[in-house]
Amino acid sequence: MAAFPFERALKVLVLAALVLTVYKGLGRTPEFASHVDSRRFYDGLVNDAENSLIMKERHLDFGDATAKAVRVRLEELASMGRTPDPDLVNEASLRRAVARRMAIRERDADYVVLAREKLDRMRALEREGWRMPLGLASAANTTPGEAAP
Repeated sequence: MAAFPFERALKVLVLAALVLTVYKGLGRTPEFASHVDSRRFYDGLVNDAENSLIMKERHLDFGDATAKAVRVRLEELASMGRTPDPDLVNEASLRRAVARRMAIRERDADYVVLAREKLDRMRALEREGWRMPLGLASAANTTPGEAAP
């Protein structure tokens, strides 16, 4: 039996590394992952949507808690007969601050709604067993949630 040459072993290892690299690279694309490893693909989509919703809800809660803390502090100051420095806080600046806070609150509430909708879409795709089409021609004619022709 002939000895296995070092160069041939090196070529086999390089080829194996190349095949593994291509496989791992394709596994990161939604077209490939939705067909080959669909459980992991959907777990990733749903997990991302859940994390997004959690963070948006926390952000909204933080903003509400901050507004409540400021309101409580202003009530404490008023009960002690103190007011904020008139050079720092005047009627115009107070109106702008309240308008800004209300706009931020509405935006944060909208983000929570959008995150819930995203989570619902990801779960619906998972229930339907949707797969991203592999071909470019069929991808142009297919919308998410619709099967490839």
